[in-house]
Amino acid sequence: MPTPAPLAANPPRDVNGTVVPLQSRVEQVSVDKAYGALPSRLHQFGLVVGHSADLLYVRFDHEYHLTSLRPHLVRLVQAPGGF
Repeated sequence: MPTPAPLAANPPRDVNGTVVPLQSRVEQVSVDKAYGALPSRLHQFGLVVGHSADLLYVRFDHEYHLTSLRPHLVRLVQAPGGF
């Protein structure tokens, strides 16, 4: 069985293929209830506070819990340090 590539070699990318770094602002642009992308969060903004190989951990504005989302369900709005 092959060894998976390290996360740094395969960073999460948004719907446009842009790398999504930690502490980025994102907007949910698609709905997929199986991956936490609920219709009520469509076009809502949040902060990326963590990620794994295939998930982003986002704290949406006005929510107190983390939501796990697939990266292709969001759009990068602002990267840390500007953008």
